[in-house]
Amino acid sequence: MINDIRTGSFERMKQHNQSSVLNTIRIKEPISRADIAKLTKLTKPTVSSLVSELIEQDLITEEEAATSTIAGGRKPILLRINYSAYYIIGVYAAAEVVRVIMSTMDGKIITSISQEITELPTKDEFLEIVIEKIDYVIHHSKIERSLILGIGFAMHGLVDPVQGVAIFSPHLHLEDIPIKETLEREFNLPVLVENDVRSLAIGESWFGQGQNVSDFICLSVGRGVGSGIFINDEIYRSSFNTAGEIGHTIIELDGEKCQCGNNGCLEAYASESAILKKAKMGLNDHPESLIHEWLIDSKTDISLEMVFKAAREGDSFAISILEETGNSLGLAAANMVNLLKPSMLILEGYIFEQGDFVVTPLKNMIEKYTFKSPHEHISVVCSELGKTGMALGAVVLILHKLFKTESV
Repeated sequence: MINDIRTGSFERMKQHNQSSVLNTIRIKEPISRADIAKLTKLTKPTVSSLVSELIEQDLITEEEAATSTIAGGRKPILLRINYSAYYIIGVYAAAEVVRVIMSTMDGKIITSISQEITELPTKDEFLEIVIEKIDYVIHHSKIERSLILGIGFAMHGLVDPVQGVAIFSPHLHLEDIPIKETLEREFNLPVLVENDVRSLAIGESWFGQGQNVSDFICLSVGRGVGSGIFINDEIYRSSFNTAGEIGHTIIELDGEKCQCGNNGCLEAYASESAILKKAKMGLNDHPESLIHEWLIDSKTDISLEMVFKAAREGDSFAISILEETGNSLGLAAANMVNLLKPSMLILEGYIFEQGDFVVTPLKNMIEKYTFKSPHEHISVVCSELGKTGMALGAVVLILHKLFKTESV
């Protein structure tokens, strides 16, 4: 199963059954062979054979139950996933940073490194940065290459996950980056590539707020605005692998110019870049703002940290900018909720970590503009995965391939 691509209908069926057994153990652990057979509807001999193979591969471990299920009988042998047996590399490439982690199968990060991108790179320069950072985590983690299951890659922009190509990276101004081909050739490991916010949603479903939630939306705000959509326990990509581009939904006809070329996109009103633009353009009309004083003292440009600090100190100009941002995001989110009816909205990004300045107006807009029956309720929560959320999502791309059953 590990790093093994089988061919033929029998072997595909066997791999399907093995993944089914492995995923059942993951969800129900500790669990006996007999209970696995009941849940998977596989025969006991089949389960026993598959479990033996998984033990041989060090993917699962055995332990004796604390008590017997039958008075005076033998204590059953229970099975657990051996999460520390293998490792996965997760890569997150944003407009301004490349972050690489080495993780165990349960999401524990053992090595990580980041590099800021200060100048627009060429395709080759971008790939060189990624390769260098992957080399670093492999070397410093001291993990044998044979114990690394693969490399998951979360890339901002438009991605073709089948070919493993970054079709268009708007903030890096790069097209057709052959990520999968390059990294598989360089490291001789399986590589899976996905859009960053879809990776985040997949990560939330395994390690974050989306655990045990079958339908949810991740709304991520950074230099851009994007969403990852989870429906019936699966990520939704669409036929074109472009689902979730909420940042380019129109919230104002003939409005602000967006970098995509259209006018009135959400991203032009509610991204980090939009917040800074509003602060710069409106500052002269608000000489009373604390930001004026801080700019004179520091002799630096306006920053997000400065806007939020001013808001925390009661600066009405800063508060109004953040409230407008929350209103715009909330209106777009309300439209998505009306269309898809998720039970949860997960918010990710720096602006959601700075108190309620953006979150409260966003929630208010959702409450005001969603059409719902009396029994419907949507939870609005903030991601708790932190800066490594996208990279952990990339790790789950590999885990998903290992644990989840595919149609045969």
